[in-house]
Amino acid sequence: MSVHQIIYTSCMRGINSVNDGQQVFSYDAQFKDYNNDDVKSLFSYQPPALEPGVVMTEEIAATLPRAFIYRNFEDGRCAISLNTYLGRDYMGSAGRFGNHLSHVVVADKIDMVNYPCEFYGSSVLRERMEFEEVNNPNPPEFLPVPSLKKGYAVDAESVLEFLGIGERLEIYKNMLYAMLAFERERKRVIICDAAENIIMWIAALEYAVPLKNALNINFTTYEFDPALSAAQICGVVKKGTRYTSDSKRLHFVFDIEENECVEFEKEAEFYDFIDTAFSLSFESLQDFHVFLEQGYTYDKVDEEYYSAYTLYSLISDGVSGVTQNRVDAALRFADRYAVSTEKVKIAKNLLSQSKALYGINKESFLVIIRYIFSVKNALDGKEQMIIRDAIVERILGEFFYPENAEEVFLKFYNDTDRICREHNFGLASELMQDNNREKLFAAMQSSVHPWKINFIIRVVSTYVKECNIPVSELTPDKPLGYLYYGIINAVYLQNPQNGYFLISCILNEFACNGAVLTNMALNVEGMLLDVPNGVKETAVLWNIYGQIMAAYQKKEFLDAYNIFAYYKRHEQVYMLFQLQLQNSKDIQTAQDVFGEHFNGFVQMDREYALQYEQLVLQLYFNKLGEFDRGQSRTAKIIFLDLLVQCGIDVGFADELIVDLIRNVPYESPTRKNLELVQNAVKYIYDFERKPITGKLLLLEVGMTIESIKTRGRLTEKMNQIKMLAQSKRIHLTEMPKNYVEEYFSWVLPNACRLCRKNDEMNMFYDLFDMSSSVEKYYFSMCTRLYLKQCKDEKDYGVFAEYFGFACRYSTSLIREEIGKSLCKLNKNKLAELDDIICETYGTDKEIIRCWNDVREIAELTNPLLNNLSNLFRIRKK
Repeated sequence: MSVHQIIYTSCMRGINSVNDGQQVFSYDAQFKDYNNDDVKSLFSYQPPALEPGVVMTEEIAATLPRAFIYRNFEDGRCAISLNTYLGRDYMGSAGRFGNHLSHVVVADKIDMVNYPCEFYGSSVLRERMEFEEVNNPNPPEFLPVPSLKKGYAVDAESVLEFLGIGERLEIYKNMLYAMLAFERERKRVIICDAAENIIMWIAALEYAVPLKNALNINFTTYEFDPALSAAQICGVVKKGTRYTSDSKRLHFVFDIEENECVEFEKEAEFYDFIDTAFSLSFESLQDFHVFLEQGYTYDKVDEEYYSAYTLYSLISDGVSGVTQNRVDAALRFADRYAVSTEKVKIAKNLLSQSKALYGINKESFLVIIRYIFSVKNALDGKEQMIIRDAIVERILGEFFYPENAEEVFLKFYNDTDRICREHNFGLASELMQDNNREKLFAAMQSSVHPWKINFIIRVVSTYVKECNIPVSELTPDKPLGYLYYGIINAVYLQNPQNGYFLISCILNEFACNGAVLTNMALNVEGMLLDVPNGVKETAVLWNIYGQIMAAYQKKEFLDAYNIFAYYKRHEQVYMLFQLQLQNSKDIQTAQDVFGEHFNGFVQMDREYALQYEQLVLQLYFNKLGEFDRGQSRTAKIIFLDLLVQCGIDVGFADELIVDLIRNVPYESPTRKNLELVQNAVKYIYDFERKPITGKLLLLEVGMTIESIKTRGRLTEKMNQIKMLAQSKRIHLTEMPKNYVEEYFSWVLPNACRLCRKNDEMNMFYDLFDMSSSVEKYYFSMCTRLYLKQCKDEKDYGVFAEYFGFACRYSTSLIREEIGKSLCKLNKNKLAELDDIICETYGTDKEIIRCWNDVREIAELTNPLLNNLSNLFRIRKK
């Protein structure tokens, strides 16, 4: 025990030998920290100011209010104090007015075995000093260690009697509300009443809470300025202080003298209890206090006190009819403040009311089971079974309750399931116990809402997943599989229109794993075959399956492929390919999907290939068409190469080849273009046995001519070209001029180099079917090429051979072109050429006449103008 006392007043000499005046008079010798700030703060006292013109007298001094104070210290101790206005100082009748006495008793809270209010009027606190004590030049002795003794003015009986007068009890309930609201509102309780009544109000407030809580309420029976008070409850007087009309705004004011007391909307249950306790049965309040003191660490004075009472009421009177908010507050209070043994006690009390749990509102039920689960490990097996049964019965009851809508029930179930999972309790597993399962499936015997079908499927499937039951155990011939089989048959028997919804529910429950989903779909297919229109319903099944699989990644597709391949389910293998390809967002993904499928299934499974090869290829070709032509070109080239290598005949081959050849230029090919043209020719000519036509034929001819290195192979290659064209001439009649010029610029240089005899030139010329404009350009370019060749070889014999060939097809336009091409030759060269032509064809009048026309044009054509014309032609290209 640690109880000390100290007296502060005006004296001639205090114990510390300070000169006369207000000072510490004395204290007990064991009080080592008598000088701390908490203690010194209690020495303050300011009397009410006298009215103007009134002079202080000893008679008036005797009427000024005393401040009986209870205060908590920061170090955990507490104090009671009495501040009394004494009037004159230590000199007695010769002294000055203004002296007061502060007697403070400091104690550890463990020493406070009585409510602080009960020390009011106790002999332990002095209210006056003897003249000889204070008017003494010698320091006083130490005070004795005090003994805490109750006074005789305040006890429960006197308080009950006090509150029984008039409307005091109603005022008191509002006063109690104000005190409990202090933490939230930060407003003091201000009481203005007769001095003897103020302590009774304070005592009534203290008696409302257990002693350990009351020890945390600071109060004073008199305060000069309540706004600056350290007390939560302050007594005031009407005149001469800073208690003003503004106090009603800053504080909860109860002015009894003026009958102006604040009123509140209060919680009926608690304040009805308070009403009864202070008017009829104070023992009931004491029982409540014992309940809190013995099992809870709560020692505050705030609005959680309502929750404490709700918990007390919940345990005493049961849970029926209690609102969710109150149940939640009560059990939150228990969780926060109850000692461990008390928490278990509360849970067992709630379990003893298990029948009542079926009827309380759903929100309260959830709060209660969450609390019980929190102490589950402290419950025995029987008690744990009670809560499990209560949860299952409540779920089944809500499920069958006809007025429950889907969202209402599912929210309740999900909330319940979440709580159960947090505490390792499988709700679905409990519902799947034999008796519970029978009750649940009884709903399938009559028409039910689709959401109830979904719920039953969810419960069964959750059980399957929680127990890690393999899908092989879910076939119709196995117990759990038979459950699904029974549900499917019941639903289709009742309302086949619910079939799509039912199948969606089942498959979605297994959508977390591609392999499991696939196997379950196969199981469900077998079940559906037994319902009316079963084949049609299986088509619905695979449609739903595909919609779910569409969201999966590559690995899940691979697992599904392997399962379908194992069971030779070719239709489903193709379905998966369709899904994967449709979901391909870029060309590379589409290539990968096709490549893996073609290599893994089309080429590896002959039976699958016979049935789906053409569909797979056509689907892929269509997919490539969805991408930009530039992006997809490489993929299409690889695709054509695959068709060629595998020798696969497809209906879209011509379209594919035309698309690829479109962008190949009429020039010496790159390696890629060379391989592309060769593949295209090989596919059409070797595989399809069709003639090569159009641009592809022109490209093949150009490549063939370009590939000839020696004249010895010219005839062989010309014959190959004729075979490709099936001895038909290659049309250049509708070919745009710029393409003609581009093509001849590529092909003719090597053709002219190789074709040195008339019949060779004629053989090459006969390959093409040319319009007059094309033919004109053909001879113009050949003329220039042969002239250059002769100039390089310094022998115009080849030109003479060429001219003889040209005259056979000569027209005025062609002669003109040849003549223009010769205009650059000087007179000597032209004369030399004239000699060679005449010598070669001297007896052929037609050729000589043709030559004379050409020579005349050459002589008359200005080379400069001809060069400008040729330059203009080049720029136009």
